[in-house]
Amino acid sequence: MILSNISVPLLGLVDTAVLGHLESADYLAAVAVGSAIIAFLYWGFGFLRMGTTGETANALGANNNREGVLILFRGTLLALFISSMIGLFHPWLFQFGLWAMNSEPNISSLADQYLNIRLYSAPAAMANYVLIGWFIGIQRPKLALASVIFCNAVNIALDVVFVVGLQMTSAGVAWATVIAEYAACLLSWCLAWRHISAALDKTTLRQLGRWRAWLALIKGNSFLFIRTVTLLLTMAAFTRRGGDFGTLVLAANALLMQLAMLVSYGLDGFANAAEALVGEAVGRKDKQQLRQSMIGTAYFSAIVALLFSVFLWLAHVPLINALTSQDDIRAIAIEYVGYVIAFPCVAVWCFWLDGVFIGANRHFPMMWGMLFSAVIVFGGLLNALSGWQNNGLWTAYLAFMAARGLSLGVISYRYSRREVWFQLS
Repeated sequence: MILSNISVPLLGLVDTAVLGHLESADYLAAVAVGSAIIAFLYWGFGFLRMGTTGETANALGANNNREGVLILFRGTLLALFISSMIGLFHPWLFQFGLWAMNSEPNISSLADQYLNIRLYSAPAAMANYVLIGWFIGIQRPKLALASVIFCNAVNIALDVVFVVGLQMTSAGVAWATVIAEYAACLLSWCLAWRHISAALDKTTLRQLGRWRAWLALIKGNSFLFIRTVTLLLTMAAFTRRGGDFGTLVLAANALLMQLAMLVSYGLDGFANAAEALVGEAVGRKDKQQLRQSMIGTAYFSAIVALLFSVFLWLAHVPLINALTSQDDIRAIAIEYVGYVIAFPCVAVWCFWLDGVFIGANRHFPMMWGMLFSAVIVFGGLLNALSGWQNNGLWTAYLAFMAARGLSLGVISYRYSRREVWFQLS
Protein backbone atom coordinates (compact mmCIF):
# COMPACT_ATOMS: atom_id res chain seq x y z
CA MET A 1 0.00 0.00 0.00
CA ILE A 2 2.93 2.38 0.59
CA LEU A 3 4.17 1.73 -2.95
CA SER A 4 0.66 2.13 -4.33
CA ASN A 5 -0.05 5.35 -2.45
CA ILE A 6 3.29 6.96 -3.28
CA SER A 7 2.47 6.38 -6.93
CA VAL A 8 -0.74 8.44 -6.68
CA PRO A 9 0.80 11.91 -6.17
CA LEU A 10 3.27 11.22 -8.96
CA LEU A 11 0.50 12.47 -11.25
CA GLY A 12 0.94 15.90 -9.69
CA LEU A 13 4.68 15.51 -9.12
CA VAL A 14 5.40 14.74 -12.77
CA ASP A 15 3.14 17.60 -13.86
CA THR A 16 5.05 19.93 -11.54
CA ALA A 17 8.43 18.75 -12.82
CA VAL A 18 7.45 19.16 -16.47
CA LEU A 19 5.94 22.62 -16.01
CA GLY A 20 8.66 23.71 -13.58
CA HIS A 21 11.21 23.57 -16.37
CA LEU A 22 9.27 25.84 -18.74
CA GLU A 23 10.35 29.45 -19.12
CA SER A 24 7.33 31.01 -17.38
CA ALA A 25 6.15 30.32 -13.81
CA ASP A 26 2.58 31.11 -14.90
CA TYR A 27 1.96 27.56 -16.13
CA LEU A 28 3.02 26.01 -12.84
CA ALA A 29 0.98 28.54 -10.85
CA ALA A 30 -2.06 27.95 -13.09
CA VAL A 31 -1.93 24.19 -12.56
CA ALA A 32 -1.55 24.80 -8.80
CA VAL A 33 -4.74 26.88 -8.84
CA GLY A 34 -6.58 24.50 -11.18
CA SER A 35 -5.49 21.44 -9.24
CA ALA A 36 -6.71 22.98 -5.98
CA ILE A 37 -10.15 23.57 -7.52
CA ILE A 38 -10.38 20.16 -9.18
CA ALA A 39 -9.23 18.57 -5.91
CA PHE A 40 -12.11 20.27 -4.13
CA LEU A 41 -14.56 18.90 -6.71
CA TYR A 42 -13.11 15.39 -6.97
CA TRP A 43 -11.56 14.76 -3.57
CA GLY A 44 -14.64 16.23 -1.92
CA PHE A 45 -16.19 12.90 -2.81
CA GLY A 46 -13.29 10.92 -1.40
CA PHE A 47 -15.82 9.18 0.83
CA LEU A 48 -16.40 6.94 -2.20
CA ARG A 49 -12.99 5.41 -1.48
CA MET A 50 -13.02 5.55 2.33
CA GLY A 51 -16.59 4.37 2.80
CA THR A 52 -16.09 1.52 0.33
CA THR A 53 -12.97 0.32 2.16
CA GLY A 54 -14.55 0.19 5.62
CA GLU A 55 -17.76 -1.49 4.49
CA THR A 56 -15.94 -3.99 2.27
CA ALA A 57 -13.55 -4.90 5.09
CA ASN A 58 -16.49 -5.43 7.45
CA ALA A 59 -18.15 -7.69 4.86
CA LEU A 60 -14.90 -9.62 4.48
CA GLY A 61 -14.69 -10.12 8.24
CA ALA A 62 -18.29 -11.33 8.31
CA ASN A 63 -17.52 -13.70 5.38
CA ASN A 64 -20.26 -12.09 3.27
CA ASN A 65 -18.84 -12.05 -0.28
CA ARG A 66 -22.15 -11.13 -1.90
CA GLU A 67 -22.44 -7.98 0.19
CA GLY A 68 -18.88 -7.08 -0.76
CA VAL A 69 -19.80 -7.18 -4.46
CA LEU A 70 -22.95 -5.14 -3.83
CA ILE A 71 -20.85 -2.49 -2.07
CA LEU A 72 -18.68 -2.17 -5.19
CA PHE A 73 -21.69 -1.84 -7.50
CA ARG A 74 -23.53 0.66 -5.31
CA GLY A 75 -20.41 2.76 -4.93
CA THR A 76 -19.79 2.78 -8.69
CA LEU A 77 -23.37 3.83 -9.48
CA LEU A 78 -23.16 6.59 -6.89
CA ALA A 79 -19.83 7.69 -8.42
CA LEU A 80 -21.39 7.98 -11.88
CA PHE A 81 -24.31 9.99 -10.51
CA ILE A 82 -21.96 12.39 -8.70
CA SER A 83 -19.80 12.89 -11.81
CA SER A 84 -22.91 13.73 -13.85
CA MET A 85 -23.86 16.39 -11.29
CA ILE A 86 -20.37 17.87 -11.50
CA GLY A 87 -20.71 18.04 -15.27
CA LEU A 88 -24.09 19.73 -14.99
CA PHE A 89 -23.02 22.43 -12.55
CA HIS A 90 -19.38 22.88 -13.56
CA PRO A 91 -19.66 26.40 -15.07
CA TRP A 92 -20.78 27.86 -11.75
CA LEU A 93 -18.43 25.66 -9.73
CA PHE A 94 -15.39 26.68 -11.79
CA GLN A 95 -16.32 30.34 -11.74
CA PHE A 96 -16.70 30.32 -7.97
CA GLY A 97 -13.43 28.41 -7.53
CA LEU A 98 -11.44 30.86 -9.64
CA TRP A 99 -12.95 33.78 -7.78
CA ALA A 100 -12.13 32.18 -4.44
CA MET A 101 -8.49 31.55 -5.43
CA ASN A 102 -8.07 35.26 -6.29
CA SER A 103 -5.19 34.68 -8.70
CA GLU A 104 -3.90 37.03 -11.38
CA PRO A 105 -5.98 37.27 -14.63
CA ASN A 106 -3.48 35.46 -16.86
CA ILE A 107 -3.17 32.62 -14.34
CA SER A 108 -6.97 32.40 -13.96
CA SER A 109 -7.33 32.09 -17.73
CA LEU A 110 -4.85 29.23 -17.93
CA ALA A 111 -6.42 27.57 -14.88
CA ASP A 112 -9.89 27.78 -16.46
CA GLN A 113 -8.58 26.02 -19.57
CA TYR A 114 -7.01 23.32 -17.38
CA LEU A 115 -10.26 22.82 -15.43
CA ASN A 116 -12.46 22.44 -18.50
CA ILE A 117 -10.21 19.70 -19.80
CA ARG A 118 -9.95 17.89 -16.46
CA LEU A 119 -13.75 17.87 -16.24
CA TYR A 120 -13.85 15.04 -18.79
CA SER A 121 -12.12 12.72 -16.33
CA ALA A 122 -14.84 12.98 -13.64
CA PRO A 123 -16.55 9.59 -14.29
CA ALA A 124 -13.23 7.73 -14.36
CA ALA A 125 -11.81 9.57 -11.34
CA MET A 126 -14.91 8.86 -9.22
CA ALA A 127 -15.08 5.21 -10.27
CA ASN A 128 -11.37 4.81 -9.49
CA TYR A 129 -12.00 5.97 -5.92
CA VAL A 130 -14.50 3.16 -5.45
CA LEU A 131 -12.33 0.52 -7.11
CA ILE A 132 -9.20 1.40 -5.12
CA GLY A 133 -11.22 1.42 -1.90
CA TRP A 134 -12.67 -1.98 -2.76
CA PHE A 135 -9.24 -3.47 -3.49
CA ILE A 136 -8.00 -2.27 -0.09
CA GLY A 137 -11.11 -3.62 1.63
CA ILE A 138 -10.67 -7.12 0.20
CA GLN A 139 -6.97 -6.95 1.14
CA ARG A 140 -5.67 -7.05 -2.42
CA PRO A 141 -3.23 -4.11 -2.35
CA LYS A 142 -1.28 -5.45 -5.34
CA LEU A 143 -4.33 -4.79 -7.54
CA ALA A 144 -4.46 -1.19 -6.33
CA LEU A 145 -0.72 -0.89 -6.98
CA ALA A 146 -1.08 -2.24 -10.53
CA SER A 147 -3.86 0.24 -11.33
CA VAL A 148 -2.05 3.25 -9.92
CA ILE A 149 1.32 2.43 -11.51
CA PHE A 150 -0.39 1.93 -14.87
CA CYS A 151 -2.15 5.29 -14.50
CA ASN A 152 1.11 7.05 -13.73
CA ALA A 153 3.01 5.35 -16.53
CA VAL A 154 0.42 6.54 -19.05
CA ASN A 155 0.42 10.02 -17.51
CA ILE A 156 4.21 10.35 -17.59
CA ALA A 157 4.42 9.19 -21.21
CA LEU A 158 1.68 11.57 -22.32
CA ASP A 159 3.17 14.48 -20.33
CA VAL A 160 6.35 14.10 -22.35
CA VAL A 161 4.46 13.82 -25.63
CA PHE A 162 1.99 16.66 -25.05
CA VAL A 163 4.11 19.18 -23.11
CA VAL A 164 7.67 18.54 -24.25
CA GLY A 165 6.90 17.28 -27.75
CA LEU A 166 3.77 19.21 -28.78
CA GLN A 167 4.35 22.29 -26.56
CA MET A 168 0.81 22.13 -25.12
CA THR A 169 1.94 23.47 -21.67
CA SER A 170 -0.79 23.31 -18.97
CA ALA A 171 -3.43 22.01 -21.40
CA GLY A 172 -1.18 19.08 -22.27
CA VAL A 173 -0.82 18.23 -18.58
CA ALA A 174 -4.61 18.19 -18.24
CA TRP A 175 -5.20 15.93 -21.28
CA ALA A 176 -2.50 13.53 -20.11
CA THR A 177 -4.22 13.14 -16.74
CA VAL A 178 -7.67 12.63 -18.31
CA ILE A 179 -6.48 9.84 -20.60
CA ALA A 180 -4.46 8.20 -17.81
CA GLU A 181 -7.44 8.09 -15.44
CA TYR A 182 -9.70 6.39 -18.02
CA ALA A 183 -6.98 3.87 -18.83
CA ALA A 184 -6.58 3.05 -15.13
CA CYS A 185 -10.34 2.71 -14.64
CA LEU A 186 -10.58 0.20 -17.47
CA LEU A 187 -7.70 -1.84 -16.08
CA SER A 188 -9.18 -1.79 -12.55
CA TRP A 189 -12.49 -3.17 -13.72
CA CYS A 190 -10.71 -5.97 -15.58
CA LEU A 191 -8.80 -6.81 -12.39
CA ALA A 192 -11.92 -6.62 -10.22
CA TRP A 193 -14.03 -8.81 -12.52
CA ARG A 194 -12.05 -11.92 -11.59
CA HIS A 195 -13.14 -11.47 -7.96
CA ILE A 196 -16.79 -10.51 -8.49
CA SER A 197 -17.91 -12.79 -11.33
CA ALA A 198 -18.35 -15.81 -9.03
CA ALA A 199 -20.72 -13.90 -6.73
CA LEU A 200 -22.94 -12.54 -9.52
CA ASP A 201 -26.40 -14.03 -9.88
CA LYS A 202 -30.03 -12.86 -10.09
CA THR A 203 -30.30 -12.58 -6.31
CA THR A 204 -27.31 -10.27 -6.16
CA LEU A 205 -28.70 -7.98 -8.87
CA ARG A 206 -32.12 -7.84 -7.18
CA GLN A 207 -30.52 -6.79 -3.90
CA LEU A 208 -28.75 -3.96 -5.70
CA GLY A 209 -32.01 -2.01 -5.80
CA ARG A 210 -32.81 -2.21 -2.07
CA TRP A 211 -33.61 1.36 -1.08
CA ARG A 212 -32.70 0.81 2.57
CA ALA A 213 -29.17 -0.14 1.57
CA TRP A 214 -28.91 3.04 -0.50
CA LEU A 215 -30.16 5.16 2.40
CA ALA A 216 -27.60 3.54 4.71
CA LEU A 217 -24.87 4.20 2.13
CA ILE A 218 -25.77 7.89 1.83
CA LYS A 219 -26.19 8.37 5.58
CA GLY A 220 -22.93 6.62 6.41
CA ASN A 221 -20.96 8.67 3.90
CA SER A 222 -22.48 12.08 4.73
CA PHE A 223 -20.10 12.57 7.67
CA LEU A 224 -17.12 11.65 5.48
CA PHE A 225 -18.31 14.11 2.85
CA ILE A 226 -18.40 17.00 5.33
CA ARG A 227 -15.03 15.94 6.71
CA THR A 228 -13.43 15.80 3.26
CA VAL A 229 -14.92 19.11 2.10
CA THR A 230 -13.56 20.74 5.25
CA LEU A 231 -10.10 19.35 4.49
CA LEU A 232 -10.24 20.62 0.92
CA LEU A 233 -11.43 24.05 2.00
CA THR A 234 -8.40 24.18 4.27
CA MET A 235 -6.10 23.23 1.39
CA ALA A 236 -7.76 25.82 -0.85
CA ALA A 237 -7.33 28.45 1.87
CA PHE A 238 -3.65 27.49 2.08
CA THR A 239 -3.21 27.97 -1.68
CA ARG A 240 -5.18 31.22 -1.71
CA ARG A 241 -3.18 32.73 1.15
CA GLY A 242 0.04 31.70 -0.56
CA GLY A 243 -1.18 33.53 -3.68
CA ASP A 244 -1.41 36.73 -1.61
CA PHE A 245 2.39 36.63 -1.31
CA GLY A 246 2.94 36.66 -5.10
CA THR A 247 3.22 34.23 -8.01
CA LEU A 248 6.70 33.02 -7.04
CA VAL A 249 5.63 32.09 -3.51
CA LEU A 250 2.48 30.44 -4.89
CA ALA A 251 4.59 28.35 -7.27
CA ALA A 252 7.14 27.47 -4.55
CA ASN A 253 4.39 26.44 -2.14
CA ALA A 254 2.84 24.30 -4.89
CA LEU A 255 6.19 22.56 -5.34
CA LEU A 256 6.62 22.00 -1.59
CA MET A 257 3.04 20.79 -1.27
CA GLN A 258 3.75 18.17 -3.93
CA LEU A 259 6.53 16.81 -1.69
CA ALA A 260 4.17 16.91 1.32
CA MET A 261 1.50 15.10 -0.68
CA LEU A 262 4.02 12.45 -1.69
CA VAL A 263 4.79 11.87 1.99
CA SER A 264 1.08 11.92 2.86
CA TYR A 265 0.28 9.14 0.45
CA GLY A 266 3.25 7.14 1.69
CA LEU A 267 2.12 7.49 5.31
CA ASP A 268 -1.34 6.42 4.20
CA GLY A 269 0.09 2.99 3.41
CA PHE A 270 -0.19 1.75 6.99
CA ALA A 271 -3.36 3.82 7.41
CA ASN A 272 -4.86 1.80 4.56
CA ALA A 273 -3.60 -1.35 6.24
CA ALA A 274 -5.38 -0.20 9.40
CA GLU A 275 -8.58 0.32 7.40
CA ALA A 276 -8.52 -3.23 6.09
CA LEU A 277 -7.32 -4.98 9.27
CA VAL A 278 -9.40 -2.98 11.74
CA GLY A 279 -12.42 -3.33 9.46
CA GLU A 280 -12.00 -7.09 9.30
CA ALA A 281 -11.61 -7.27 13.10
CA VAL A 282 -14.77 -5.23 13.63
CA GLY A 283 -16.64 -7.41 11.15
CA ARG A 284 -15.54 -10.50 13.10
CA LYS A 285 -16.03 -8.73 16.45
CA ASP A 286 -12.56 -9.96 17.43
CA LYS A 287 -11.21 -7.80 20.28
CA GLN A 288 -7.70 -9.27 20.19
CA GLN A 289 -7.34 -8.81 16.43
CA LEU A 290 -8.54 -5.21 16.74
CA ARG A 291 -5.93 -4.44 19.40
CA GLN A 292 -3.11 -6.09 17.44
CA SER A 293 -4.11 -4.27 14.25
CA MET A 294 -4.13 -0.88 15.96
CA ILE A 295 -0.81 -1.35 17.77
CA GLY A 296 1.00 -2.87 14.79
CA THR A 297 -0.08 -0.23 12.28
CA ALA A 298 0.72 2.59 14.74
CA TYR A 299 4.22 1.25 15.37
CA PHE A 300 5.17 0.90 11.73
CA SER A 301 3.52 4.21 10.79
CA ALA A 302 5.82 6.00 13.26
CA ILE A 303 8.91 4.27 11.84
CA VAL A 304 7.99 5.15 8.26
CA ALA A 305 7.30 8.77 9.24
CA LEU A 306 10.77 9.11 10.77
CA LEU A 307 12.36 7.60 7.67
CA PHE A 308 10.48 10.04 5.44
CA SER A 309 11.70 13.02 7.49
CA VAL A 310 15.30 11.80 7.30
CA PHE A 311 14.97 11.24 3.56
CA LEU A 312 13.60 14.75 2.96
CA TRP A 313 16.33 16.26 5.13
CA LEU A 314 19.04 14.51 3.12
CA ALA A 315 17.53 14.80 -0.36
CA HIS A 316 15.49 18.03 -0.39
CA VAL A 317 17.96 19.99 -2.54
CA PRO A 318 18.16 17.49 -5.44
CA LEU A 319 14.39 16.93 -5.21
CA ILE A 320 13.66 20.65 -5.53
CA ASN A 321 16.22 21.00 -8.34
CA ALA A 322 14.52 18.15 -10.17
CA LEU A 323 11.13 19.84 -9.90
CA THR A 324 12.13 23.27 -11.18
CA SER A 325 15.02 24.96 -12.98
CA GLN A 326 13.88 28.47 -12.08
CA ASP A 327 16.29 29.94 -9.54
CA ASP A 328 13.74 32.26 -7.88
CA ILE A 329 11.26 29.46 -7.20
CA ARG A 330 14.05 27.13 -6.10
CA ALA A 331 15.40 29.65 -3.57
CA ILE A 332 11.98 30.24 -2.02
CA ALA A 333 11.25 26.51 -1.84
CA ILE A 334 14.56 25.80 -0.06
CA GLU A 335 13.83 28.63 2.39
CA TYR A 336 10.62 26.96 3.58
CA VAL A 337 11.48 23.29 3.08
CA GLY A 338 12.01 22.79 6.84
CA TYR A 339 8.25 22.67 7.30
CA VAL A 340 8.00 19.80 4.82
CA ILE A 341 10.84 17.95 6.57
CA ALA A 342 8.91 18.18 9.87
CA PHE A 343 5.61 17.27 8.19
CA PRO A 344 5.85 13.42 8.35
CA CYS A 345 6.43 13.21 12.11
CA VAL A 346 3.68 15.77 12.80
CA ALA A 347 1.04 14.38 10.43
CA VAL A 348 1.56 10.62 10.82
CA TRP A 349 -0.88 10.29 13.72
CA CYS A 350 -3.86 11.79 11.97
CA PHE A 351 -3.29 9.56 8.93
CA TRP A 352 -3.02 6.42 11.05
CA LEU A 353 -6.09 7.26 13.14
CA ASP A 354 -8.08 8.10 10.02
CA GLY A 355 -7.38 4.53 8.93
CA VAL A 356 -8.54 3.11 12.28
CA PHE A 357 -11.79 5.07 12.29
CA ILE A 358 -12.53 4.39 8.62
CA GLY A 359 -12.02 0.66 9.11
CA ALA A 360 -14.31 0.68 12.12
CA ASN A 361 -16.90 2.79 10.22
CA ARG A 362 -16.71 5.54 12.87
CA HIS A 363 -17.16 8.55 10.60
CA PHE A 364 -18.87 10.97 12.97
CA PRO A 365 -15.77 11.59 15.18
CA MET A 366 -13.67 12.11 12.04
CA MET A 367 -15.99 14.88 10.91
CA TRP A 368 -15.90 16.74 14.22
CA GLY A 369 -12.15 16.33 14.60
CA MET A 370 -11.63 17.81 11.15
CA LEU A 371 -13.99 20.72 11.79
CA PHE A 372 -12.25 21.57 15.06
CA SER A 373 -8.78 21.38 13.51
CA ALA A 374 -9.69 23.43 10.44
CA VAL A 375 -11.87 26.15 11.92
CA ILE A 376 -10.40 26.64 15.38
CA VAL A 377 -6.74 25.68 14.93
CA PHE A 378 -5.89 26.45 11.28
CA GLY A 379 -8.26 29.40 10.93
CA GLY A 380 -7.26 30.86 14.28
CA LEU A 381 -3.52 30.59 13.69
CA LEU A 382 -3.82 31.86 10.12
CA ASN A 383 -5.17 35.14 11.48
CA ALA A 384 -2.98 35.24 14.58
CA LEU A 385 0.22 34.66 12.58
CA SER A 386 -0.67 36.79 9.55
CA GLY A 387 2.36 39.00 10.22
CA TRP A 388 4.65 36.01 9.69
CA GLN A 389 3.46 35.75 6.06
CA ASN A 390 4.49 32.41 4.51
CA ASN A 391 6.08 31.19 7.75
CA GLY A 392 2.77 31.77 9.51
CA LEU A 393 0.93 29.93 6.74
CA TRP A 394 3.10 26.81 7.06
CA THR A 395 3.02 26.94 10.88
CA ALA A 396 -0.79 27.03 10.83
CA TYR A 397 -0.85 24.09 8.42
CA LEU A 398 1.40 21.91 10.60
CA ALA A 399 -0.68 22.81 13.67
CA PHE A 400 -3.79 21.79 11.74
CA MET A 401 -2.33 18.33 11.04
CA ALA A 402 -1.25 17.93 14.68
CA ALA A 403 -4.71 18.91 15.95
CA ARG A 404 -6.35 16.29 13.74
CA GLY A 405 -4.21 13.55 15.26
CA LEU A 406 -4.67 14.79 18.82
CA SER A 407 -8.47 15.04 18.61
CA LEU A 408 -8.85 11.55 17.11
CA GLY A 409 -6.30 10.18 19.57
CA VAL A 410 -8.37 11.35 22.53
CA ILE A 411 -11.52 9.78 21.09
CA SER A 412 -9.71 6.54 20.23
CA TYR A 413 -8.35 6.28 23.78
CA ARG A 414 -11.85 6.71 25.21
CA TYR A 415 -13.31 4.11 22.85
CA SER A 416 -10.60 1.57 23.72
CA ARG A 417 -10.79 2.23 27.45
CA ARG A 418 -14.57 1.76 27.51
CA GLU A 419 -14.46 -1.16 25.03
CA VAL A 420 -17.21 0.31 22.88
CA TRP A 421 -15.76 -0.20 19.38
CA PHE A 422 -18.06 -3.15 18.73
CA GLN A 423 -21.08 -1.79 20.61
CA LEU A 424 -21.12 1.24 18.34
CA SER A 425 -21.26 -0.92 15.21
